[in-house]
This record gives sequence, C-alpha cells and structure tokens, in this order.
Amino acid sequence: MKIRALPAILLLALGALSCSVNYDNVYETEGTVPELMLDDAVFKRVKDSKVSSEIQSKRLEEFKDSGKVLAQDIQFTTKNDDGKVNAFGKAGLMKADTKGEIYEFYEGIHIEAPERGIKIDGESLKWNGKTEQLVGEKDKSLSIQKDGITLRGQGFSASAVSESFNFSSNVSGDYVDKEGEEEKSEEKEDGEAKK
Repeated sequence: MKIRALPAILLLALGALSCSVNYDNVYETEGTVPELMLDDAVFKRVKDSKVSSEIQSKRLEEFKDSGKVLAQDIQFTTKNDDGKVNAFGKAGLMKADTKGEIYEFYEGIHIEAPERGIKIDGESLKWNGKTEQLVGEKDKSLSIQKDGITLRGQGFSASAVSESFNFSSNVSGDYVDKEGEEEKSEEKEDGEAKK
C-alpha cells in the first residue's frame, strides 16, 4: 500500500506556523521562556490570492532564537490550486523544531487526505522534513485507512521518498468490501436477501 505526499501535505500545513506553546517541560532546555504567546491563534497561508492552508491553535508559544514551537489543540486544513481541501487534521499538542525541520504531534491525532482516501489516527507522530520520514513511537498504536483497508499497529513509519509505510509490531487489520456493504444495505431496505 502506498501513500503519496501525505507527509508533504503535513509539512505544508505546518510550514505556515512560526509560533508555539510550552507544557510540562516538553522542551528540556534550561531557562526556556516563550518569547511570544498567542491564544486562539489562526494562521493562513495565501498563494495567488487564495488561502492554501490554515492552522488554528488554542495556544501557541515561540521560544527566542531556538526555532522551538509548541501548539495546543491544533487544527489544520490545506487546499489544492483549485481551492479544494486536500488534507485536514487535528492534534492535542504539537512540538516543533523549525530549524531542524522536526514536527511532533501528540494526543488525539487525526489526519485525513480526502483526495487520496487516507485517514490516520494515532497517539503520536513525528515528521522529519530533512529525511522526509513520518514515524510513530514503537510502543504507541496508530491506524491508517485506505480503500476499504484499515491497518493498526505499533512502530509506524512512512517514507515520502519511497511512498510506502510499515508497522514494526502488533499489526492487525480489516478489509471492507464496498460492494458487499452496499448489498447488505439493500437487503435491509428491501427486507429480502439478494442473490
């Protein structure tokens, strides 16, 4: 199963951010004090007079000269050149190192790319913009849905370079036959079994 440009979509959405928030020593640097704090922030990236991405956050904090950013309760949307939404998602917390191009997401992650039919739900994800890798923690569960297939597992990793993903352990999955589902719906409506 292949995924195309999902990590790039995430990076595009996050590229609009230059601010963040600190929670319980998420950053382990001495004397870290936010230079900028924003509540109920909304950032929009505009391209050719059209909004190409939008990020909302309950609270953002940016840390002076470090490139470190924290964001609480974020939601994002990205759009293609025609103005159609090509990805949207949310997370309870985002931690970013904009200089190192590392973006980490925690707490109730949900990402959808409707044009590609992909949905991702998980507890934690990390995007490395330099290596174009998207990874989950080894002991944290994540699920990905595409084309009627749902896979769950731990140790998720995806590469934008090879356009593939895998799980390292505890993998399980389901396949839903769309035609079979439609037949079941029709049977219930008619009250008769179809052959």
